[in-house]
Amino acid sequence: MILAAGLMVLLGLGLFVAGVLTGVTAFYWGCVAACVVAAVLLFLARRTMGPGRTPAAGRGKDATPASAERTTPGAAATEMPATWEPSAVPDAAGDLPDPPVEEVEVTDLLLVVDLTDEVYVLDEHPRYHLAGCVHLRGHTPVPLPIDEARTDGFTPCAVCAPDRNLAERVRARKAAGS
Repeated sequence: MILAAGLMVLLGLGLFVAGVLTGVTAFYWGCVAACVVAAVLLFLARRTMGPGRTPAAGRGKDATPASAERTTPGAAATEMPATWEPSAVPDAAGDLPDPPVEEVEVTDLLLVVDLTDEVYVLDEHPRYHLAGCVHLRGHTPVPLPIDEARTDGFTPCAVCAPDRNLAERVRARKAAGS
């Protein structure tokens, strides 16, 4: 469906150029119609993918059912341990795949958006981490302020949850100050 939407956009571009060159308004209306059809196709493609799923990942005979992937926000918080235990870390930490993106609550995001606290990033990896994260082991981390890491396109690691932990630090500082 996404490919068809892309083709409809190209058709719309062709109709727009034809309208500019000839001055015929029917070409402009054809451009609008092609773009509307492309938007509907993209909407339907997104709707069939479902929330949190990627188009190609998770398909095949070894895939888990979609209902197994979905959890309630409260259940995810109760399943994750409050502290990280180094004993649960595999020896080959350098071979770990990239961690998922941390699900950040809006209140936490508002607290950390302008922070300049230091986080760590790895070259060629999309996440930023806190010191001690298992995904930093075996690599040379680059320290960056969190606002710069976010500006550069890095996203928070779900394992060490830097946004949640930094937001808790900000709340603790505010509570200690008042």
